[in-house]
Amino acid sequence: MKVYFTGMPLPAGEYMRLMKGRPVMYSFLYRHRSVWCDPAHFSSLALDSGAWSVWRGGAHVDIGEYADYCARVEGQVAWYANLDVIGDWRLGLSNLAFLEARGLSPMPVFHAGEPWGLLDDLCLGYERVGLARGPGISRARMWRMLDEVFRRYCDADGVPLVKFHGFRMTDRQIMARFPFDSVDSTTWIAGSAWDTLPTDAGRARGFSFLSGAQKADAWLSFFDCTPKAHQFAPFHGGLDKISKAAPVRSAYVS
Repeated sequence: MKVYFTGMPLPAGEYMRLMKGRPVMYSFLYRHRSVWCDPAHFSSLALDSGAWSVWRGGAHVDIGEYADYCARVEGQVAWYANLDVIGDWRLGLSNLAFLEARGLSPMPVFHAGEPWGLLDDLCLGYERVGLARGPGISRARMWRMLDEVFRRYCDADGVPLVKFHGFRMTDRQIMARFPFDSVDSTTWIAGSAWDTLPTDAGRARGFSFLSGAQKADAWLSFFDCTPKAHQFAPFHGGLDKISKAAPVRSAYVS
């Protein structure tokens, strides 16, 4: 399981030192920062569309500009996300079809609360699918959704049939239970900003005497040591399993 670290809270020099050889995800909205110009510096580089910032307000992403940028960096990033629309999965599918019509291969994203039939289609047609929270989804409901996802889309040994990426899914318990191919979040940034460090019992406060880089380094080490699931267990089965078929891309978009 790869942990993609998102955001850039430190000066460029300190950031590049801490992120050397690590998986990094950056947002299309911050594409102009110079640190993304050297993909070889990171072990893996992924591109987020900025959909979360758009949903939160104050940001706008033009689908045409996003398509142009994806085409330009396609050979430099491991994957790039669809311009999903939180709260409107139909419009998200329309964006997916637009990008594919441009010859691109974005990763589709499924949000908790969207129709299960949509996830069925995505898992049949794509090798990698993003999973994210939807509007108003509680942590408990998110857990139930993830439990159902991995019950549906794992084989008899608990191995996922699809590579799932979990947006904002670096909760230690989530990582230990669900076998994502990759996850991401800005927890390492928030922890540093809020003057907290991770412990086995939770977050401890009172480290203002440490620099931002020192606190960030502690959070990165914490994620390195966090147990990460390779199989979904216990796996009870009982649900129909999907079989991998030839990619259908966006044929289901009406």
